[in-house]
Amino acid sequence: MFDPVSVEKCSSYEQLEINKALDNAIDAIGGLDFVKEGMTIGIKANLVAAMNPDKAVTTHPALLKRLCERIVELGASVIVGDSPGGLFTPAFVRNVYKTCGLYELEEAFPGKVRLNTNFEIKDAEFPEAVSIKTFIYTAWLDDVDFIINFSKLKTHAMMGMSCAVKNMFGTIPGTTKPEYHMRFPEENAFANLMVDLNEYFKPTLYVVDAIDGMEGNGPTAGEKRHIGLVLASKKPYALDMVCADIIGLGINDVQTMKAAYERGLGPKSVDEVEVVGSALLQDVKISDYKKATIHQSITFEGGNAFNAIKASVVKFLFSTKPLVKPSECIGCKKCYETCPAHAITMVTKKVKGKEALLPEIDRSKCIKCFCCQEFCPKGAMKVHENPIGKMINRK
Repeated sequence: MFDPVSVEKCSSYEQLEINKALDNAIDAIGGLDFVKEGMTIGIKANLVAAMNPDKAVTTHPALLKRLCERIVELGASVIVGDSPGGLFTPAFVRNVYKTCGLYELEEAFPGKVRLNTNFEIKDAEFPEAVSIKTFIYTAWLDDVDFIINFSKLKTHAMMGMSCAVKNMFGTIPGTTKPEYHMRFPEENAFANLMVDLNEYFKPTLYVVDAIDGMEGNGPTAGEKRHIGLVLASKKPYALDMVCADIIGLGINDVQTMKAAYERGLGPKSVDEVEVVGSALLQDVKISDYKKATIHQSITFEGGNAFNAIKASVVKFLFSTKPLVKPSECIGCKKCYETCPAHAITMVTKKVKGKEALLPEIDRSKCIKCFCCQEFCPKGAMKVHENPIGKMINRK
């Protein structure tokens, strides 16, 4: 049996309401029973980009504040950190902290809560891994006694959904992430990389900010969608299954869930998960939540050659791809610098009668990892869906 998943309603980011919902979600599973006086607890938030909390891209600071408060009350200290999309350097990450509204955490709990300032990286070996047996990671995770994974519920252009499992990709230094996309361009291999990271670091508690989530072309360029929930579990796989079910996704829509199931780590459906808390799943499901991609949603059962050909053709014709919006591009070259497949070049074009430096994408080289979208500081790199695929995807 998988670890239970607690689900609590929370209609807003108003602090008193958050405090009640988060406390109930965590306490329903005994989530903080491991915290002892004198410990240092690491909260691995989702800080993928320097974006205002109202954009529903990153873990909301009001939720982080309450979790820090609970931990401090138990006599422990806290380090909050992540490796955003971009440089893993003090100046770059400090800007992310500021934009995401996190410095108030240090102000609220002086000497007890701090934002990560360790920007070293370390080598890891994980022989039991399926995809990534050796890798580099952010060294601040070694400065803590236990890790809490605090993710944001969003759609994801490559994996289908970004939630508890996917959030651990932030343990990889920012500019190294595109390299790992290139090493594992096939979706199943990349999904197993995510599972490998969870199995290596083994966070003790997983919490999900699903008050406002993201739908459509997530994880950074989608649209904010109110969900009104806070969820928690001691393992990520059943938790992701519940989150996926709430937004209308199943195991074939989210590659990380499929990879976990095939490894005997996660459930095949939400029916195998014990759900606790005050919110009933049938009351909180969203039937029209917009998906990010049809990579996993169009499948053909059976292992014969004809079905394999059909699946390949559909994926080629209808899958999503990155597309720049010239009017929003500032010519910063971030997409060009981070593209792991070297599919982007910078060219001079005319936009509204003026010359501008814009990215140009070689579709024959593009591996559709959407690093360009995650690293774009202004959201100019969009995710384009074929109209036919978009229609099928929204059915």
